[in-house]
Amino acid sequence: MPAAQIIALKQKENVMPNKLVLYASVLALAGSLGVAQAETMKNSSSGRSVAAPSSLSTMHWLASDIYKADVYDNAENKVGVVSDLIVDSSGNVTTAVVSVGGFLGVGKKDVAVPFKDLKVASRDGKDWLVLNQTEEDLKAAPAYDKKTNSPM
Repeated sequence: MPAAQIIALKQKENVMPNKLVLYASVLALAGSLGVAQAETMKNSSSGRSVAAPSSLSTMHWLASDIYKADVYDNAENKVGVVSDLIVDSSGNVTTAVVSVGGFLGVGKKDVAVPFKDLKVASRDGKDWLVLNQTEEDLKAAPAYDKKTNSPM
């Protein structure tokens, strides 16, 4: 077999576990996510109408929609980005890993946040993730260590 074909096969093998994790996450999220009906309220800082944050519950969210999604506090300030999702042995998403701080990846800190604490709000026809914590709260939280799968 030519070297180019061997390299191509090896590259496909390396991608396959990532795809399996993504597909498993999508299946897990399909049963545990969605947007509940939310009331509309006026945000005092921006003057825009936004839907009150509601729990992630039963449908309409893909893992790819949550992975790398921005996370905001209740005052609409960006506090971080979802950098990973943790799925338990039953296939339920239990934790979102949120990257906070840093610039271009330098100085960032990963923090584990209970998945149930993430809420969804709608603004201008777009859904966004809300966490009832400020960036300072997240920076003060214990760092999450992906190698040991626990806070450091």
